[in-house]
Amino acid sequence: MNDPQEVGARFGAMILGGELSEGPPDPDSPLGRLRAWSDEHGSDRLTPDHVRAAIEGRPLPPPA
Repeated sequence: MNDPQEVGARFGAMILGGELSEGPPDPDSPLGRLRAWSDEHGSDRLTPDHVRAAIEGRPLPPPA
């Protein structure tokens, strides 16, 4: 880890309680659920309500 930008990004993620990953997100995480939904229905159909539901752990609404 000699790249200052990577060090800064990892530190920022750590401070915010997150982590950087190069692999796919955990399927049970909010991002993993949103990616699975968008793979099935299309990312252009995602709305702020979908993101809010994923963050809150609720089922994602059907496509509009």
